[in-house]
Amino acid sequence: MLSLVGAGRGAVRRLALLAVLLLAAALLSTEPATATGDDVDATGSSSWPTFGHDLAQTRYNPAEKTIGPSNAGRLKAKWTYQTHGDVSATPAVVDGAVYFPDWGGYLHKVDAATGRQIWSYPISDYNGFAGSVSRTSPAVVDGVVYIGDYDHAYLMAVSAKSGRLIWRKQLDTQYLAVLTQSPVVYRGVIYEGVSSRESELKGADPTYDCCTFRGSMNALDARTGQLLWRTYTVPDNGGKPGGYSGVAVWGAPAIDPSTNTVYFTTGNNYQLPQSVLDCQSAGGTPGECMDPKNYVDSVLAVDMSSGRVKWASGARKFDAWNSGCVEGLPPNNCPTNHGEDSDFGDGSHLFTIKNADGTYRKVIGAGEKSGEYWLLDAATGDVVWSAAAGPGGHVGGIEWGTAYDGKRIYLAEADFNKLPYPMADGTTISGSSFVALDPQTGRILWQVADPSDGFAWGALSIAGGVVYASSTSGHMYAINAATGAYLWDFKGPYSSNAGPAIVDGTVYWGNGYARFAAGGGTTGSSTEGTFYAFSVDGR
Repeated sequence: MLSLVGAGRGAVRRLALLAVLLLAAALLSTEPATATGDDVDATGSSSWPTFGHDLAQTRYNPAEKTIGPSNAGRLKAKWTYQTHGDVSATPAVVDGAVYFPDWGGYLHKVDAATGRQIWSYPISDYNGFAGSVSRTSPAVVDGVVYIGDYDHAYLMAVSAKSGRLIWRKQLDTQYLAVLTQSPVVYRGVIYEGVSSRESELKGADPTYDCCTFRGSMNALDARTGQLLWRTYTVPDNGGKPGGYSGVAVWGAPAIDPSTNTVYFTTGNNYQLPQSVLDCQSAGGTPGECMDPKNYVDSVLAVDMSSGRVKWASGARKFDAWNSGCVEGLPPNNCPTNHGEDSDFGDGSHLFTIKNADGTYRKVIGAGEKSGEYWLLDAATGDVVWSAAAGPGGHVGGIEWGTAYDGKRIYLAEADFNKLPYPMADGTTISGSSFVALDPQTGRILWQVADPSDGFAWGALSIAGGVVYASSTSGHMYAINAATGAYLWDFKGPYSSNAGPAIVDGTVYWGNGYARFAAGGGTTGSSTEGTFYAFSVDGR
């Protein structure tokens, strides 16, 4: 399950890699890495350096004092920046600059005050593959930008000053492996999970022998890109179909330096061994039928230094699923007795709650595509509580990211299948809603429907008592964190699926998301897009 070094590549792979390296050398000059700082646990209002803002992945800026419930309704565009395509990643904001990728295949650095372009380069300049894109939020630490690609599972380090490549490392050579998780950096080490498009692109292909991908969490030296350790999320399948596959990692992990622990979440299996399917058909439970190292739909705690698994929440159900299981398609590679595709799309979130006896304990929270939010004891993995916000589905449920500000947990319920469900006030809706939970009990404190009837997939952000949320209808919202009242509503030209960064009185927010257009009615562009900076009265 645990490998401290990657296996050697064959001669063909080495030649291919050499060609890529030569191409990159021709395209770019390289600069030495200087990433030796402590972490991305920023608490000052002048930065939002990574997807979740901090090591705990709260998506909360506690230092933001300019925008609050009293003036959020006066937000106006301070500046806009035209991109080469949709922007669905949360930007990083560090030292007066904004960093983000677009779906047209570019990485941008923009002046945070004016929107002036500082530099912009194609992702293909970094990984050597034409047409490459990135969907991850950058992590910007000590003058280095870390970002992953959505094509070949390359993690790349780029100079924040010049935009030039420092190093790159392919984390998985399986040809459909990708990086969906935004990098997390702490004391010179990068933590990066690997996902795959094998389920999405090949599950419905009757000619494809599905599947071989194995999810993993990886630790790399931030200065050199050297692999330090790798922990797989399924047992070894020998690179051949017929074994355990899938269990991707696509949400950002939380880190607790005090316990030397990385917490991360996982997705569904793509296929299961026939012996497991037979056991399932005979009435066996997941615990009886599956290898305990098949960490499907789980939260894991691993040692930061070695990748050793400290605990895993364990499989609560069978969940082998791929795109061949989509309703209306021939079954093709859909597994027998397939699951419901209940990934943890949301990464892990670390915080502290008060026990009934007045003591405190650390907990890990995460939202699942089943529509449930789970709270686990950070030391043991025991369930503290779980709460259902609404119906689940293969496109949510809870998708990309929840937020926490020390008072409430905030999440978006997508209800992709438009199933009716009761809200906290007793009314019944069919569609998306935004929700606040009591972190002590999981009780719903408020719940409001998306007034534009879009899908609420994007990550939420919180600052100054205001929750920022998005909808595939194109609307961007500011919501009162205490009451759920809508304070502001701005409609962009395309679907909105990005969570914003809020820094020094400015909300930095991308627009556009053309994925799942057939099933979700989303809109966007691979050739143009708009990135917004909003401030009170546009000042």
